[in-house]
Amino acid sequence: MIAKMLQKLNYKRIIICFVFVSAAFLIVFRFTDTPKVWVDEGILTSIARSVASSGVFGLQTQPGSFFQFGALLTTNYPVIFPVAVSIKLFGTGIWQARLPMILYMFVLVVLFYLYTKKKYGFYPAILSVLMLISFSPFYGNGRPVQGEVPGLVFLCLGAIMLLYFEETNFENKKFAILAGLFLGLAAVTKSLYLLLLCVILPLSLFFWIKKIKNKKNILILLLAFITPIFFWFVINFPTPDLITKIIPTMVSQSGNNGPSSLSNTSLSLVETVSVNLFRFVTESTPVLFLFLFIVLVFFFGRKYFKKDKSDFSISEFLLFFVIFFNWLGYLLGTGWYRYFFPANVLLYLFFPIAIITLAKKVSNEYVKKITMLIPVVLILFQFFHLIFLSDTSFFVSRTRNIILSQALSVVPSSQKVFFYNSPEAVVFLKGDNYFQYLTVQGLFEAGDKNALTDMTKDFILTENNPEYGDMLSPCYTKRELDSYILFQKTVDCKNKK
Repeated sequence: MIAKMLQKLNYKRIIICFVFVSAAFLIVFRFTDTPKVWVDEGILTSIARSVASSGVFGLQTQPGSFFQFGALLTTNYPVIFPVAVSIKLFGTGIWQARLPMILYMFVLVVLFYLYTKKKYGFYPAILSVLMLISFSPFYGNGRPVQGEVPGLVFLCLGAIMLLYFEETNFENKKFAILAGLFLGLAAVTKSLYLLLLCVILPLSLFFWIKKIKNKKNILILLLAFITPIFFWFVINFPTPDLITKIIPTMVSQSGNNGPSSLSNTSLSLVETVSVNLFRFVTESTPVLFLFLFIVLVFFFGRKYFKKDKSDFSISEFLLFFVIFFNWLGYLLGTGWYRYFFPANVLLYLFFPIAIITLAKKVSNEYVKKITMLIPVVLILFQFFHLIFLSDTSFFVSRTRNIILSQALSVVPSSQKVFFYNSPEAVVFLKGDNYFQYLTVQGLFEAGDKNALTDMTKDFILTENNPEYGDMLSPCYTKRELDSYILFQKTVDCKNKK
């Protein structure tokens, strides 16, 4: 009787509604406070703000002057332009900057469902979505203005278009164009995706070239793929001197060769790989990744080495090698988990169907049922970690964004504000009368460093360093704001330099 009632109510729709409402709630829950703003997000929101107010794709160092990053900018216009539009429409602030990010997050949830539903069925799709929305780094890396999640959105859109393209026996030019465009947008969203897809997309097409009878469609797809990259080139490299820095800078920056989580940053390549590999047997997040990855290798290995490979699609091949090469890149780098975040997320796209398929090969019924429960157990564990233990926990109070907003949003637009190595705070200032100096790991220097002591600014925001207070104490009062100090001018200091 209950089964008939559920059937009448169309229980699948109820499940879908519950899952997507839950996803929407989790995505928007305290999204302006958690996580706290940080340097990368600050740089991108500052550039978006410059685009919105002045039409310049650069970091404002003083009113009317901008610093252009070129190849140094590892997250690009598919992230920055939507943020600029949001700021243009709704004004400056943290919720305005992060609004496009939470939209990207929800779109990724929808795409997870659409891809897995089309390829594997309803229940694997629901499990994939639940694995994604219970994964706490999804919120830590998805809410801030950065490129990982938007890149995954375009990557999944491209993969879906490849599925449709393959269904037409690679004959439909519309799907070839859409697949190329979306994959191209994924590539230019973040340098990591650019390096990966410029290798993996041609590799995928090469392995499927015998099945693509109309070879012109390969050219059409690749031309569509190159189009967003052409616009990326035009936007980021307006001068010849910026062009010469493309390759070395992108290779260094895209993967993870910045500040290191390794205790010894002078390790050799072999030592770095060894240390990072060791994480996959000693640290919880990498251990889970390794388990998921091994299951996926068995799943795809079985599909690829079957006599009939018709069930193994080009989109699966492409996404698997994005996971694999992203993981390899992580091993060569600094060890921060966010650098294999895209691979970790994509594993959730395939893990439920992989474990279900492998479980069906088990003859022992008891072991089979236990195996089938693995995705459910992981989902429950991840939700527990998300709610109670993670950096984005429901029970951890994050105050940095609130404190900065309260202090900076009330500054009159007529007063000059100088941000010294604190670009993440610029988003909280309502006016455009600001100056900033920024240097990151010796990679670049933007703005005037000496402006810190010229005593002409009404407000100065710096990191919490006692040295700055000693320099500015004759003319400024200071107030601690989380890990920053806000100096406010009290007297005319022009003659006290």
